[in-house]
Amino acid sequence: MNRLLILALCMAAIGCGQTAESESLKEARKLHVQLTRISGDLHDAMQASLATIETQIDERMAEGDSALAIQLARVESQLGELDVRFHDWESTVVGIPGDACNHDHGHDHEGHDHAHDHAHDHAHDHGNELSLEGMSDDQIREIQAALLAELQAIQEAYEAATAELNNSAASE
Repeated sequence: MNRLLILALCMAAIGCGQTAESESLKEARKLHVQLTRISGDLHDAMQASLATIETQIDERMAEGDSALAIQLARVESQLGELDVRFHDWESTVVGIPGDACNHDHGHDHEGHDHAHDHAHDHAHDHGNELSLEGMSDDQIREIQAALLAELQAIQEAYEAATAELNNSAASE
């Protein structure tokens, strides 16, 4: 009798349990975690670079080295464009259906007065978020992979711009 009760309880537990998560959805979650981590690091680095370059421009102008200041201003413009591109990308990021949003979407821009206006609010509004509800696990994975690929392209462009910045600093 105990065996039947235990078997019935096990069957009920299995029947009420959630279905196993597909490999595609597991991969989508991994991709989303990766793009969340990279985006935070990249945004922080971009903001630090913009602050540094602003200081360098001011220093070069004070020293009378307008040629280098102009060169630095060109790189600053590239970084500003990348920052705008980053925020455009960020607005397309969609989470995995059923997952809680546990990453920070706010960006503190205190102390940064660069070429574009950061007065707009970066607070994450799930009411306006695109939804992946109803999509297949494979489609969700493909979207996360595409988001990561675009983020990596922005990161490569940032690295190229900072390499140019470092070359400018080395040629002083």
